[in-house]
Amino acid sequence: MQNQTNNTEDPWIFTALFMIIFYFVYLLIGYVLLVIGGLQLIVKLLSGSPQAELQKFGGQLGRYLGHITQYIAMQRTQKPYPFSDWPTDEE
Repeated sequence: MQNQTNNTEDPWIFTALFMIIFYFVYLLIGYVLLVIGGLQLIVKLLSGSPQAELQKFGGQLGRYLGHITQYIAMQRTQKPYPFSDWPTDEE
């Protein structure tokens, strides 16, 4: 389910500001993915298989990074989460 968005575009200054903000979110999530990867490695070494919930969350973070990339590249006009719904496994 998508949040309803306004069909009018933001003024260019707001678009630029959101691009900068989402770039820093992108950088932060890169570190979060690194931690998830390290945790998955430890879990796999200890139990023999990766943790399913971390796999699912890591995939959702990857899709979220794709949404940010598409927004910054202006392939997508809808701002990523929290201005739209969180990416799901159905995407």
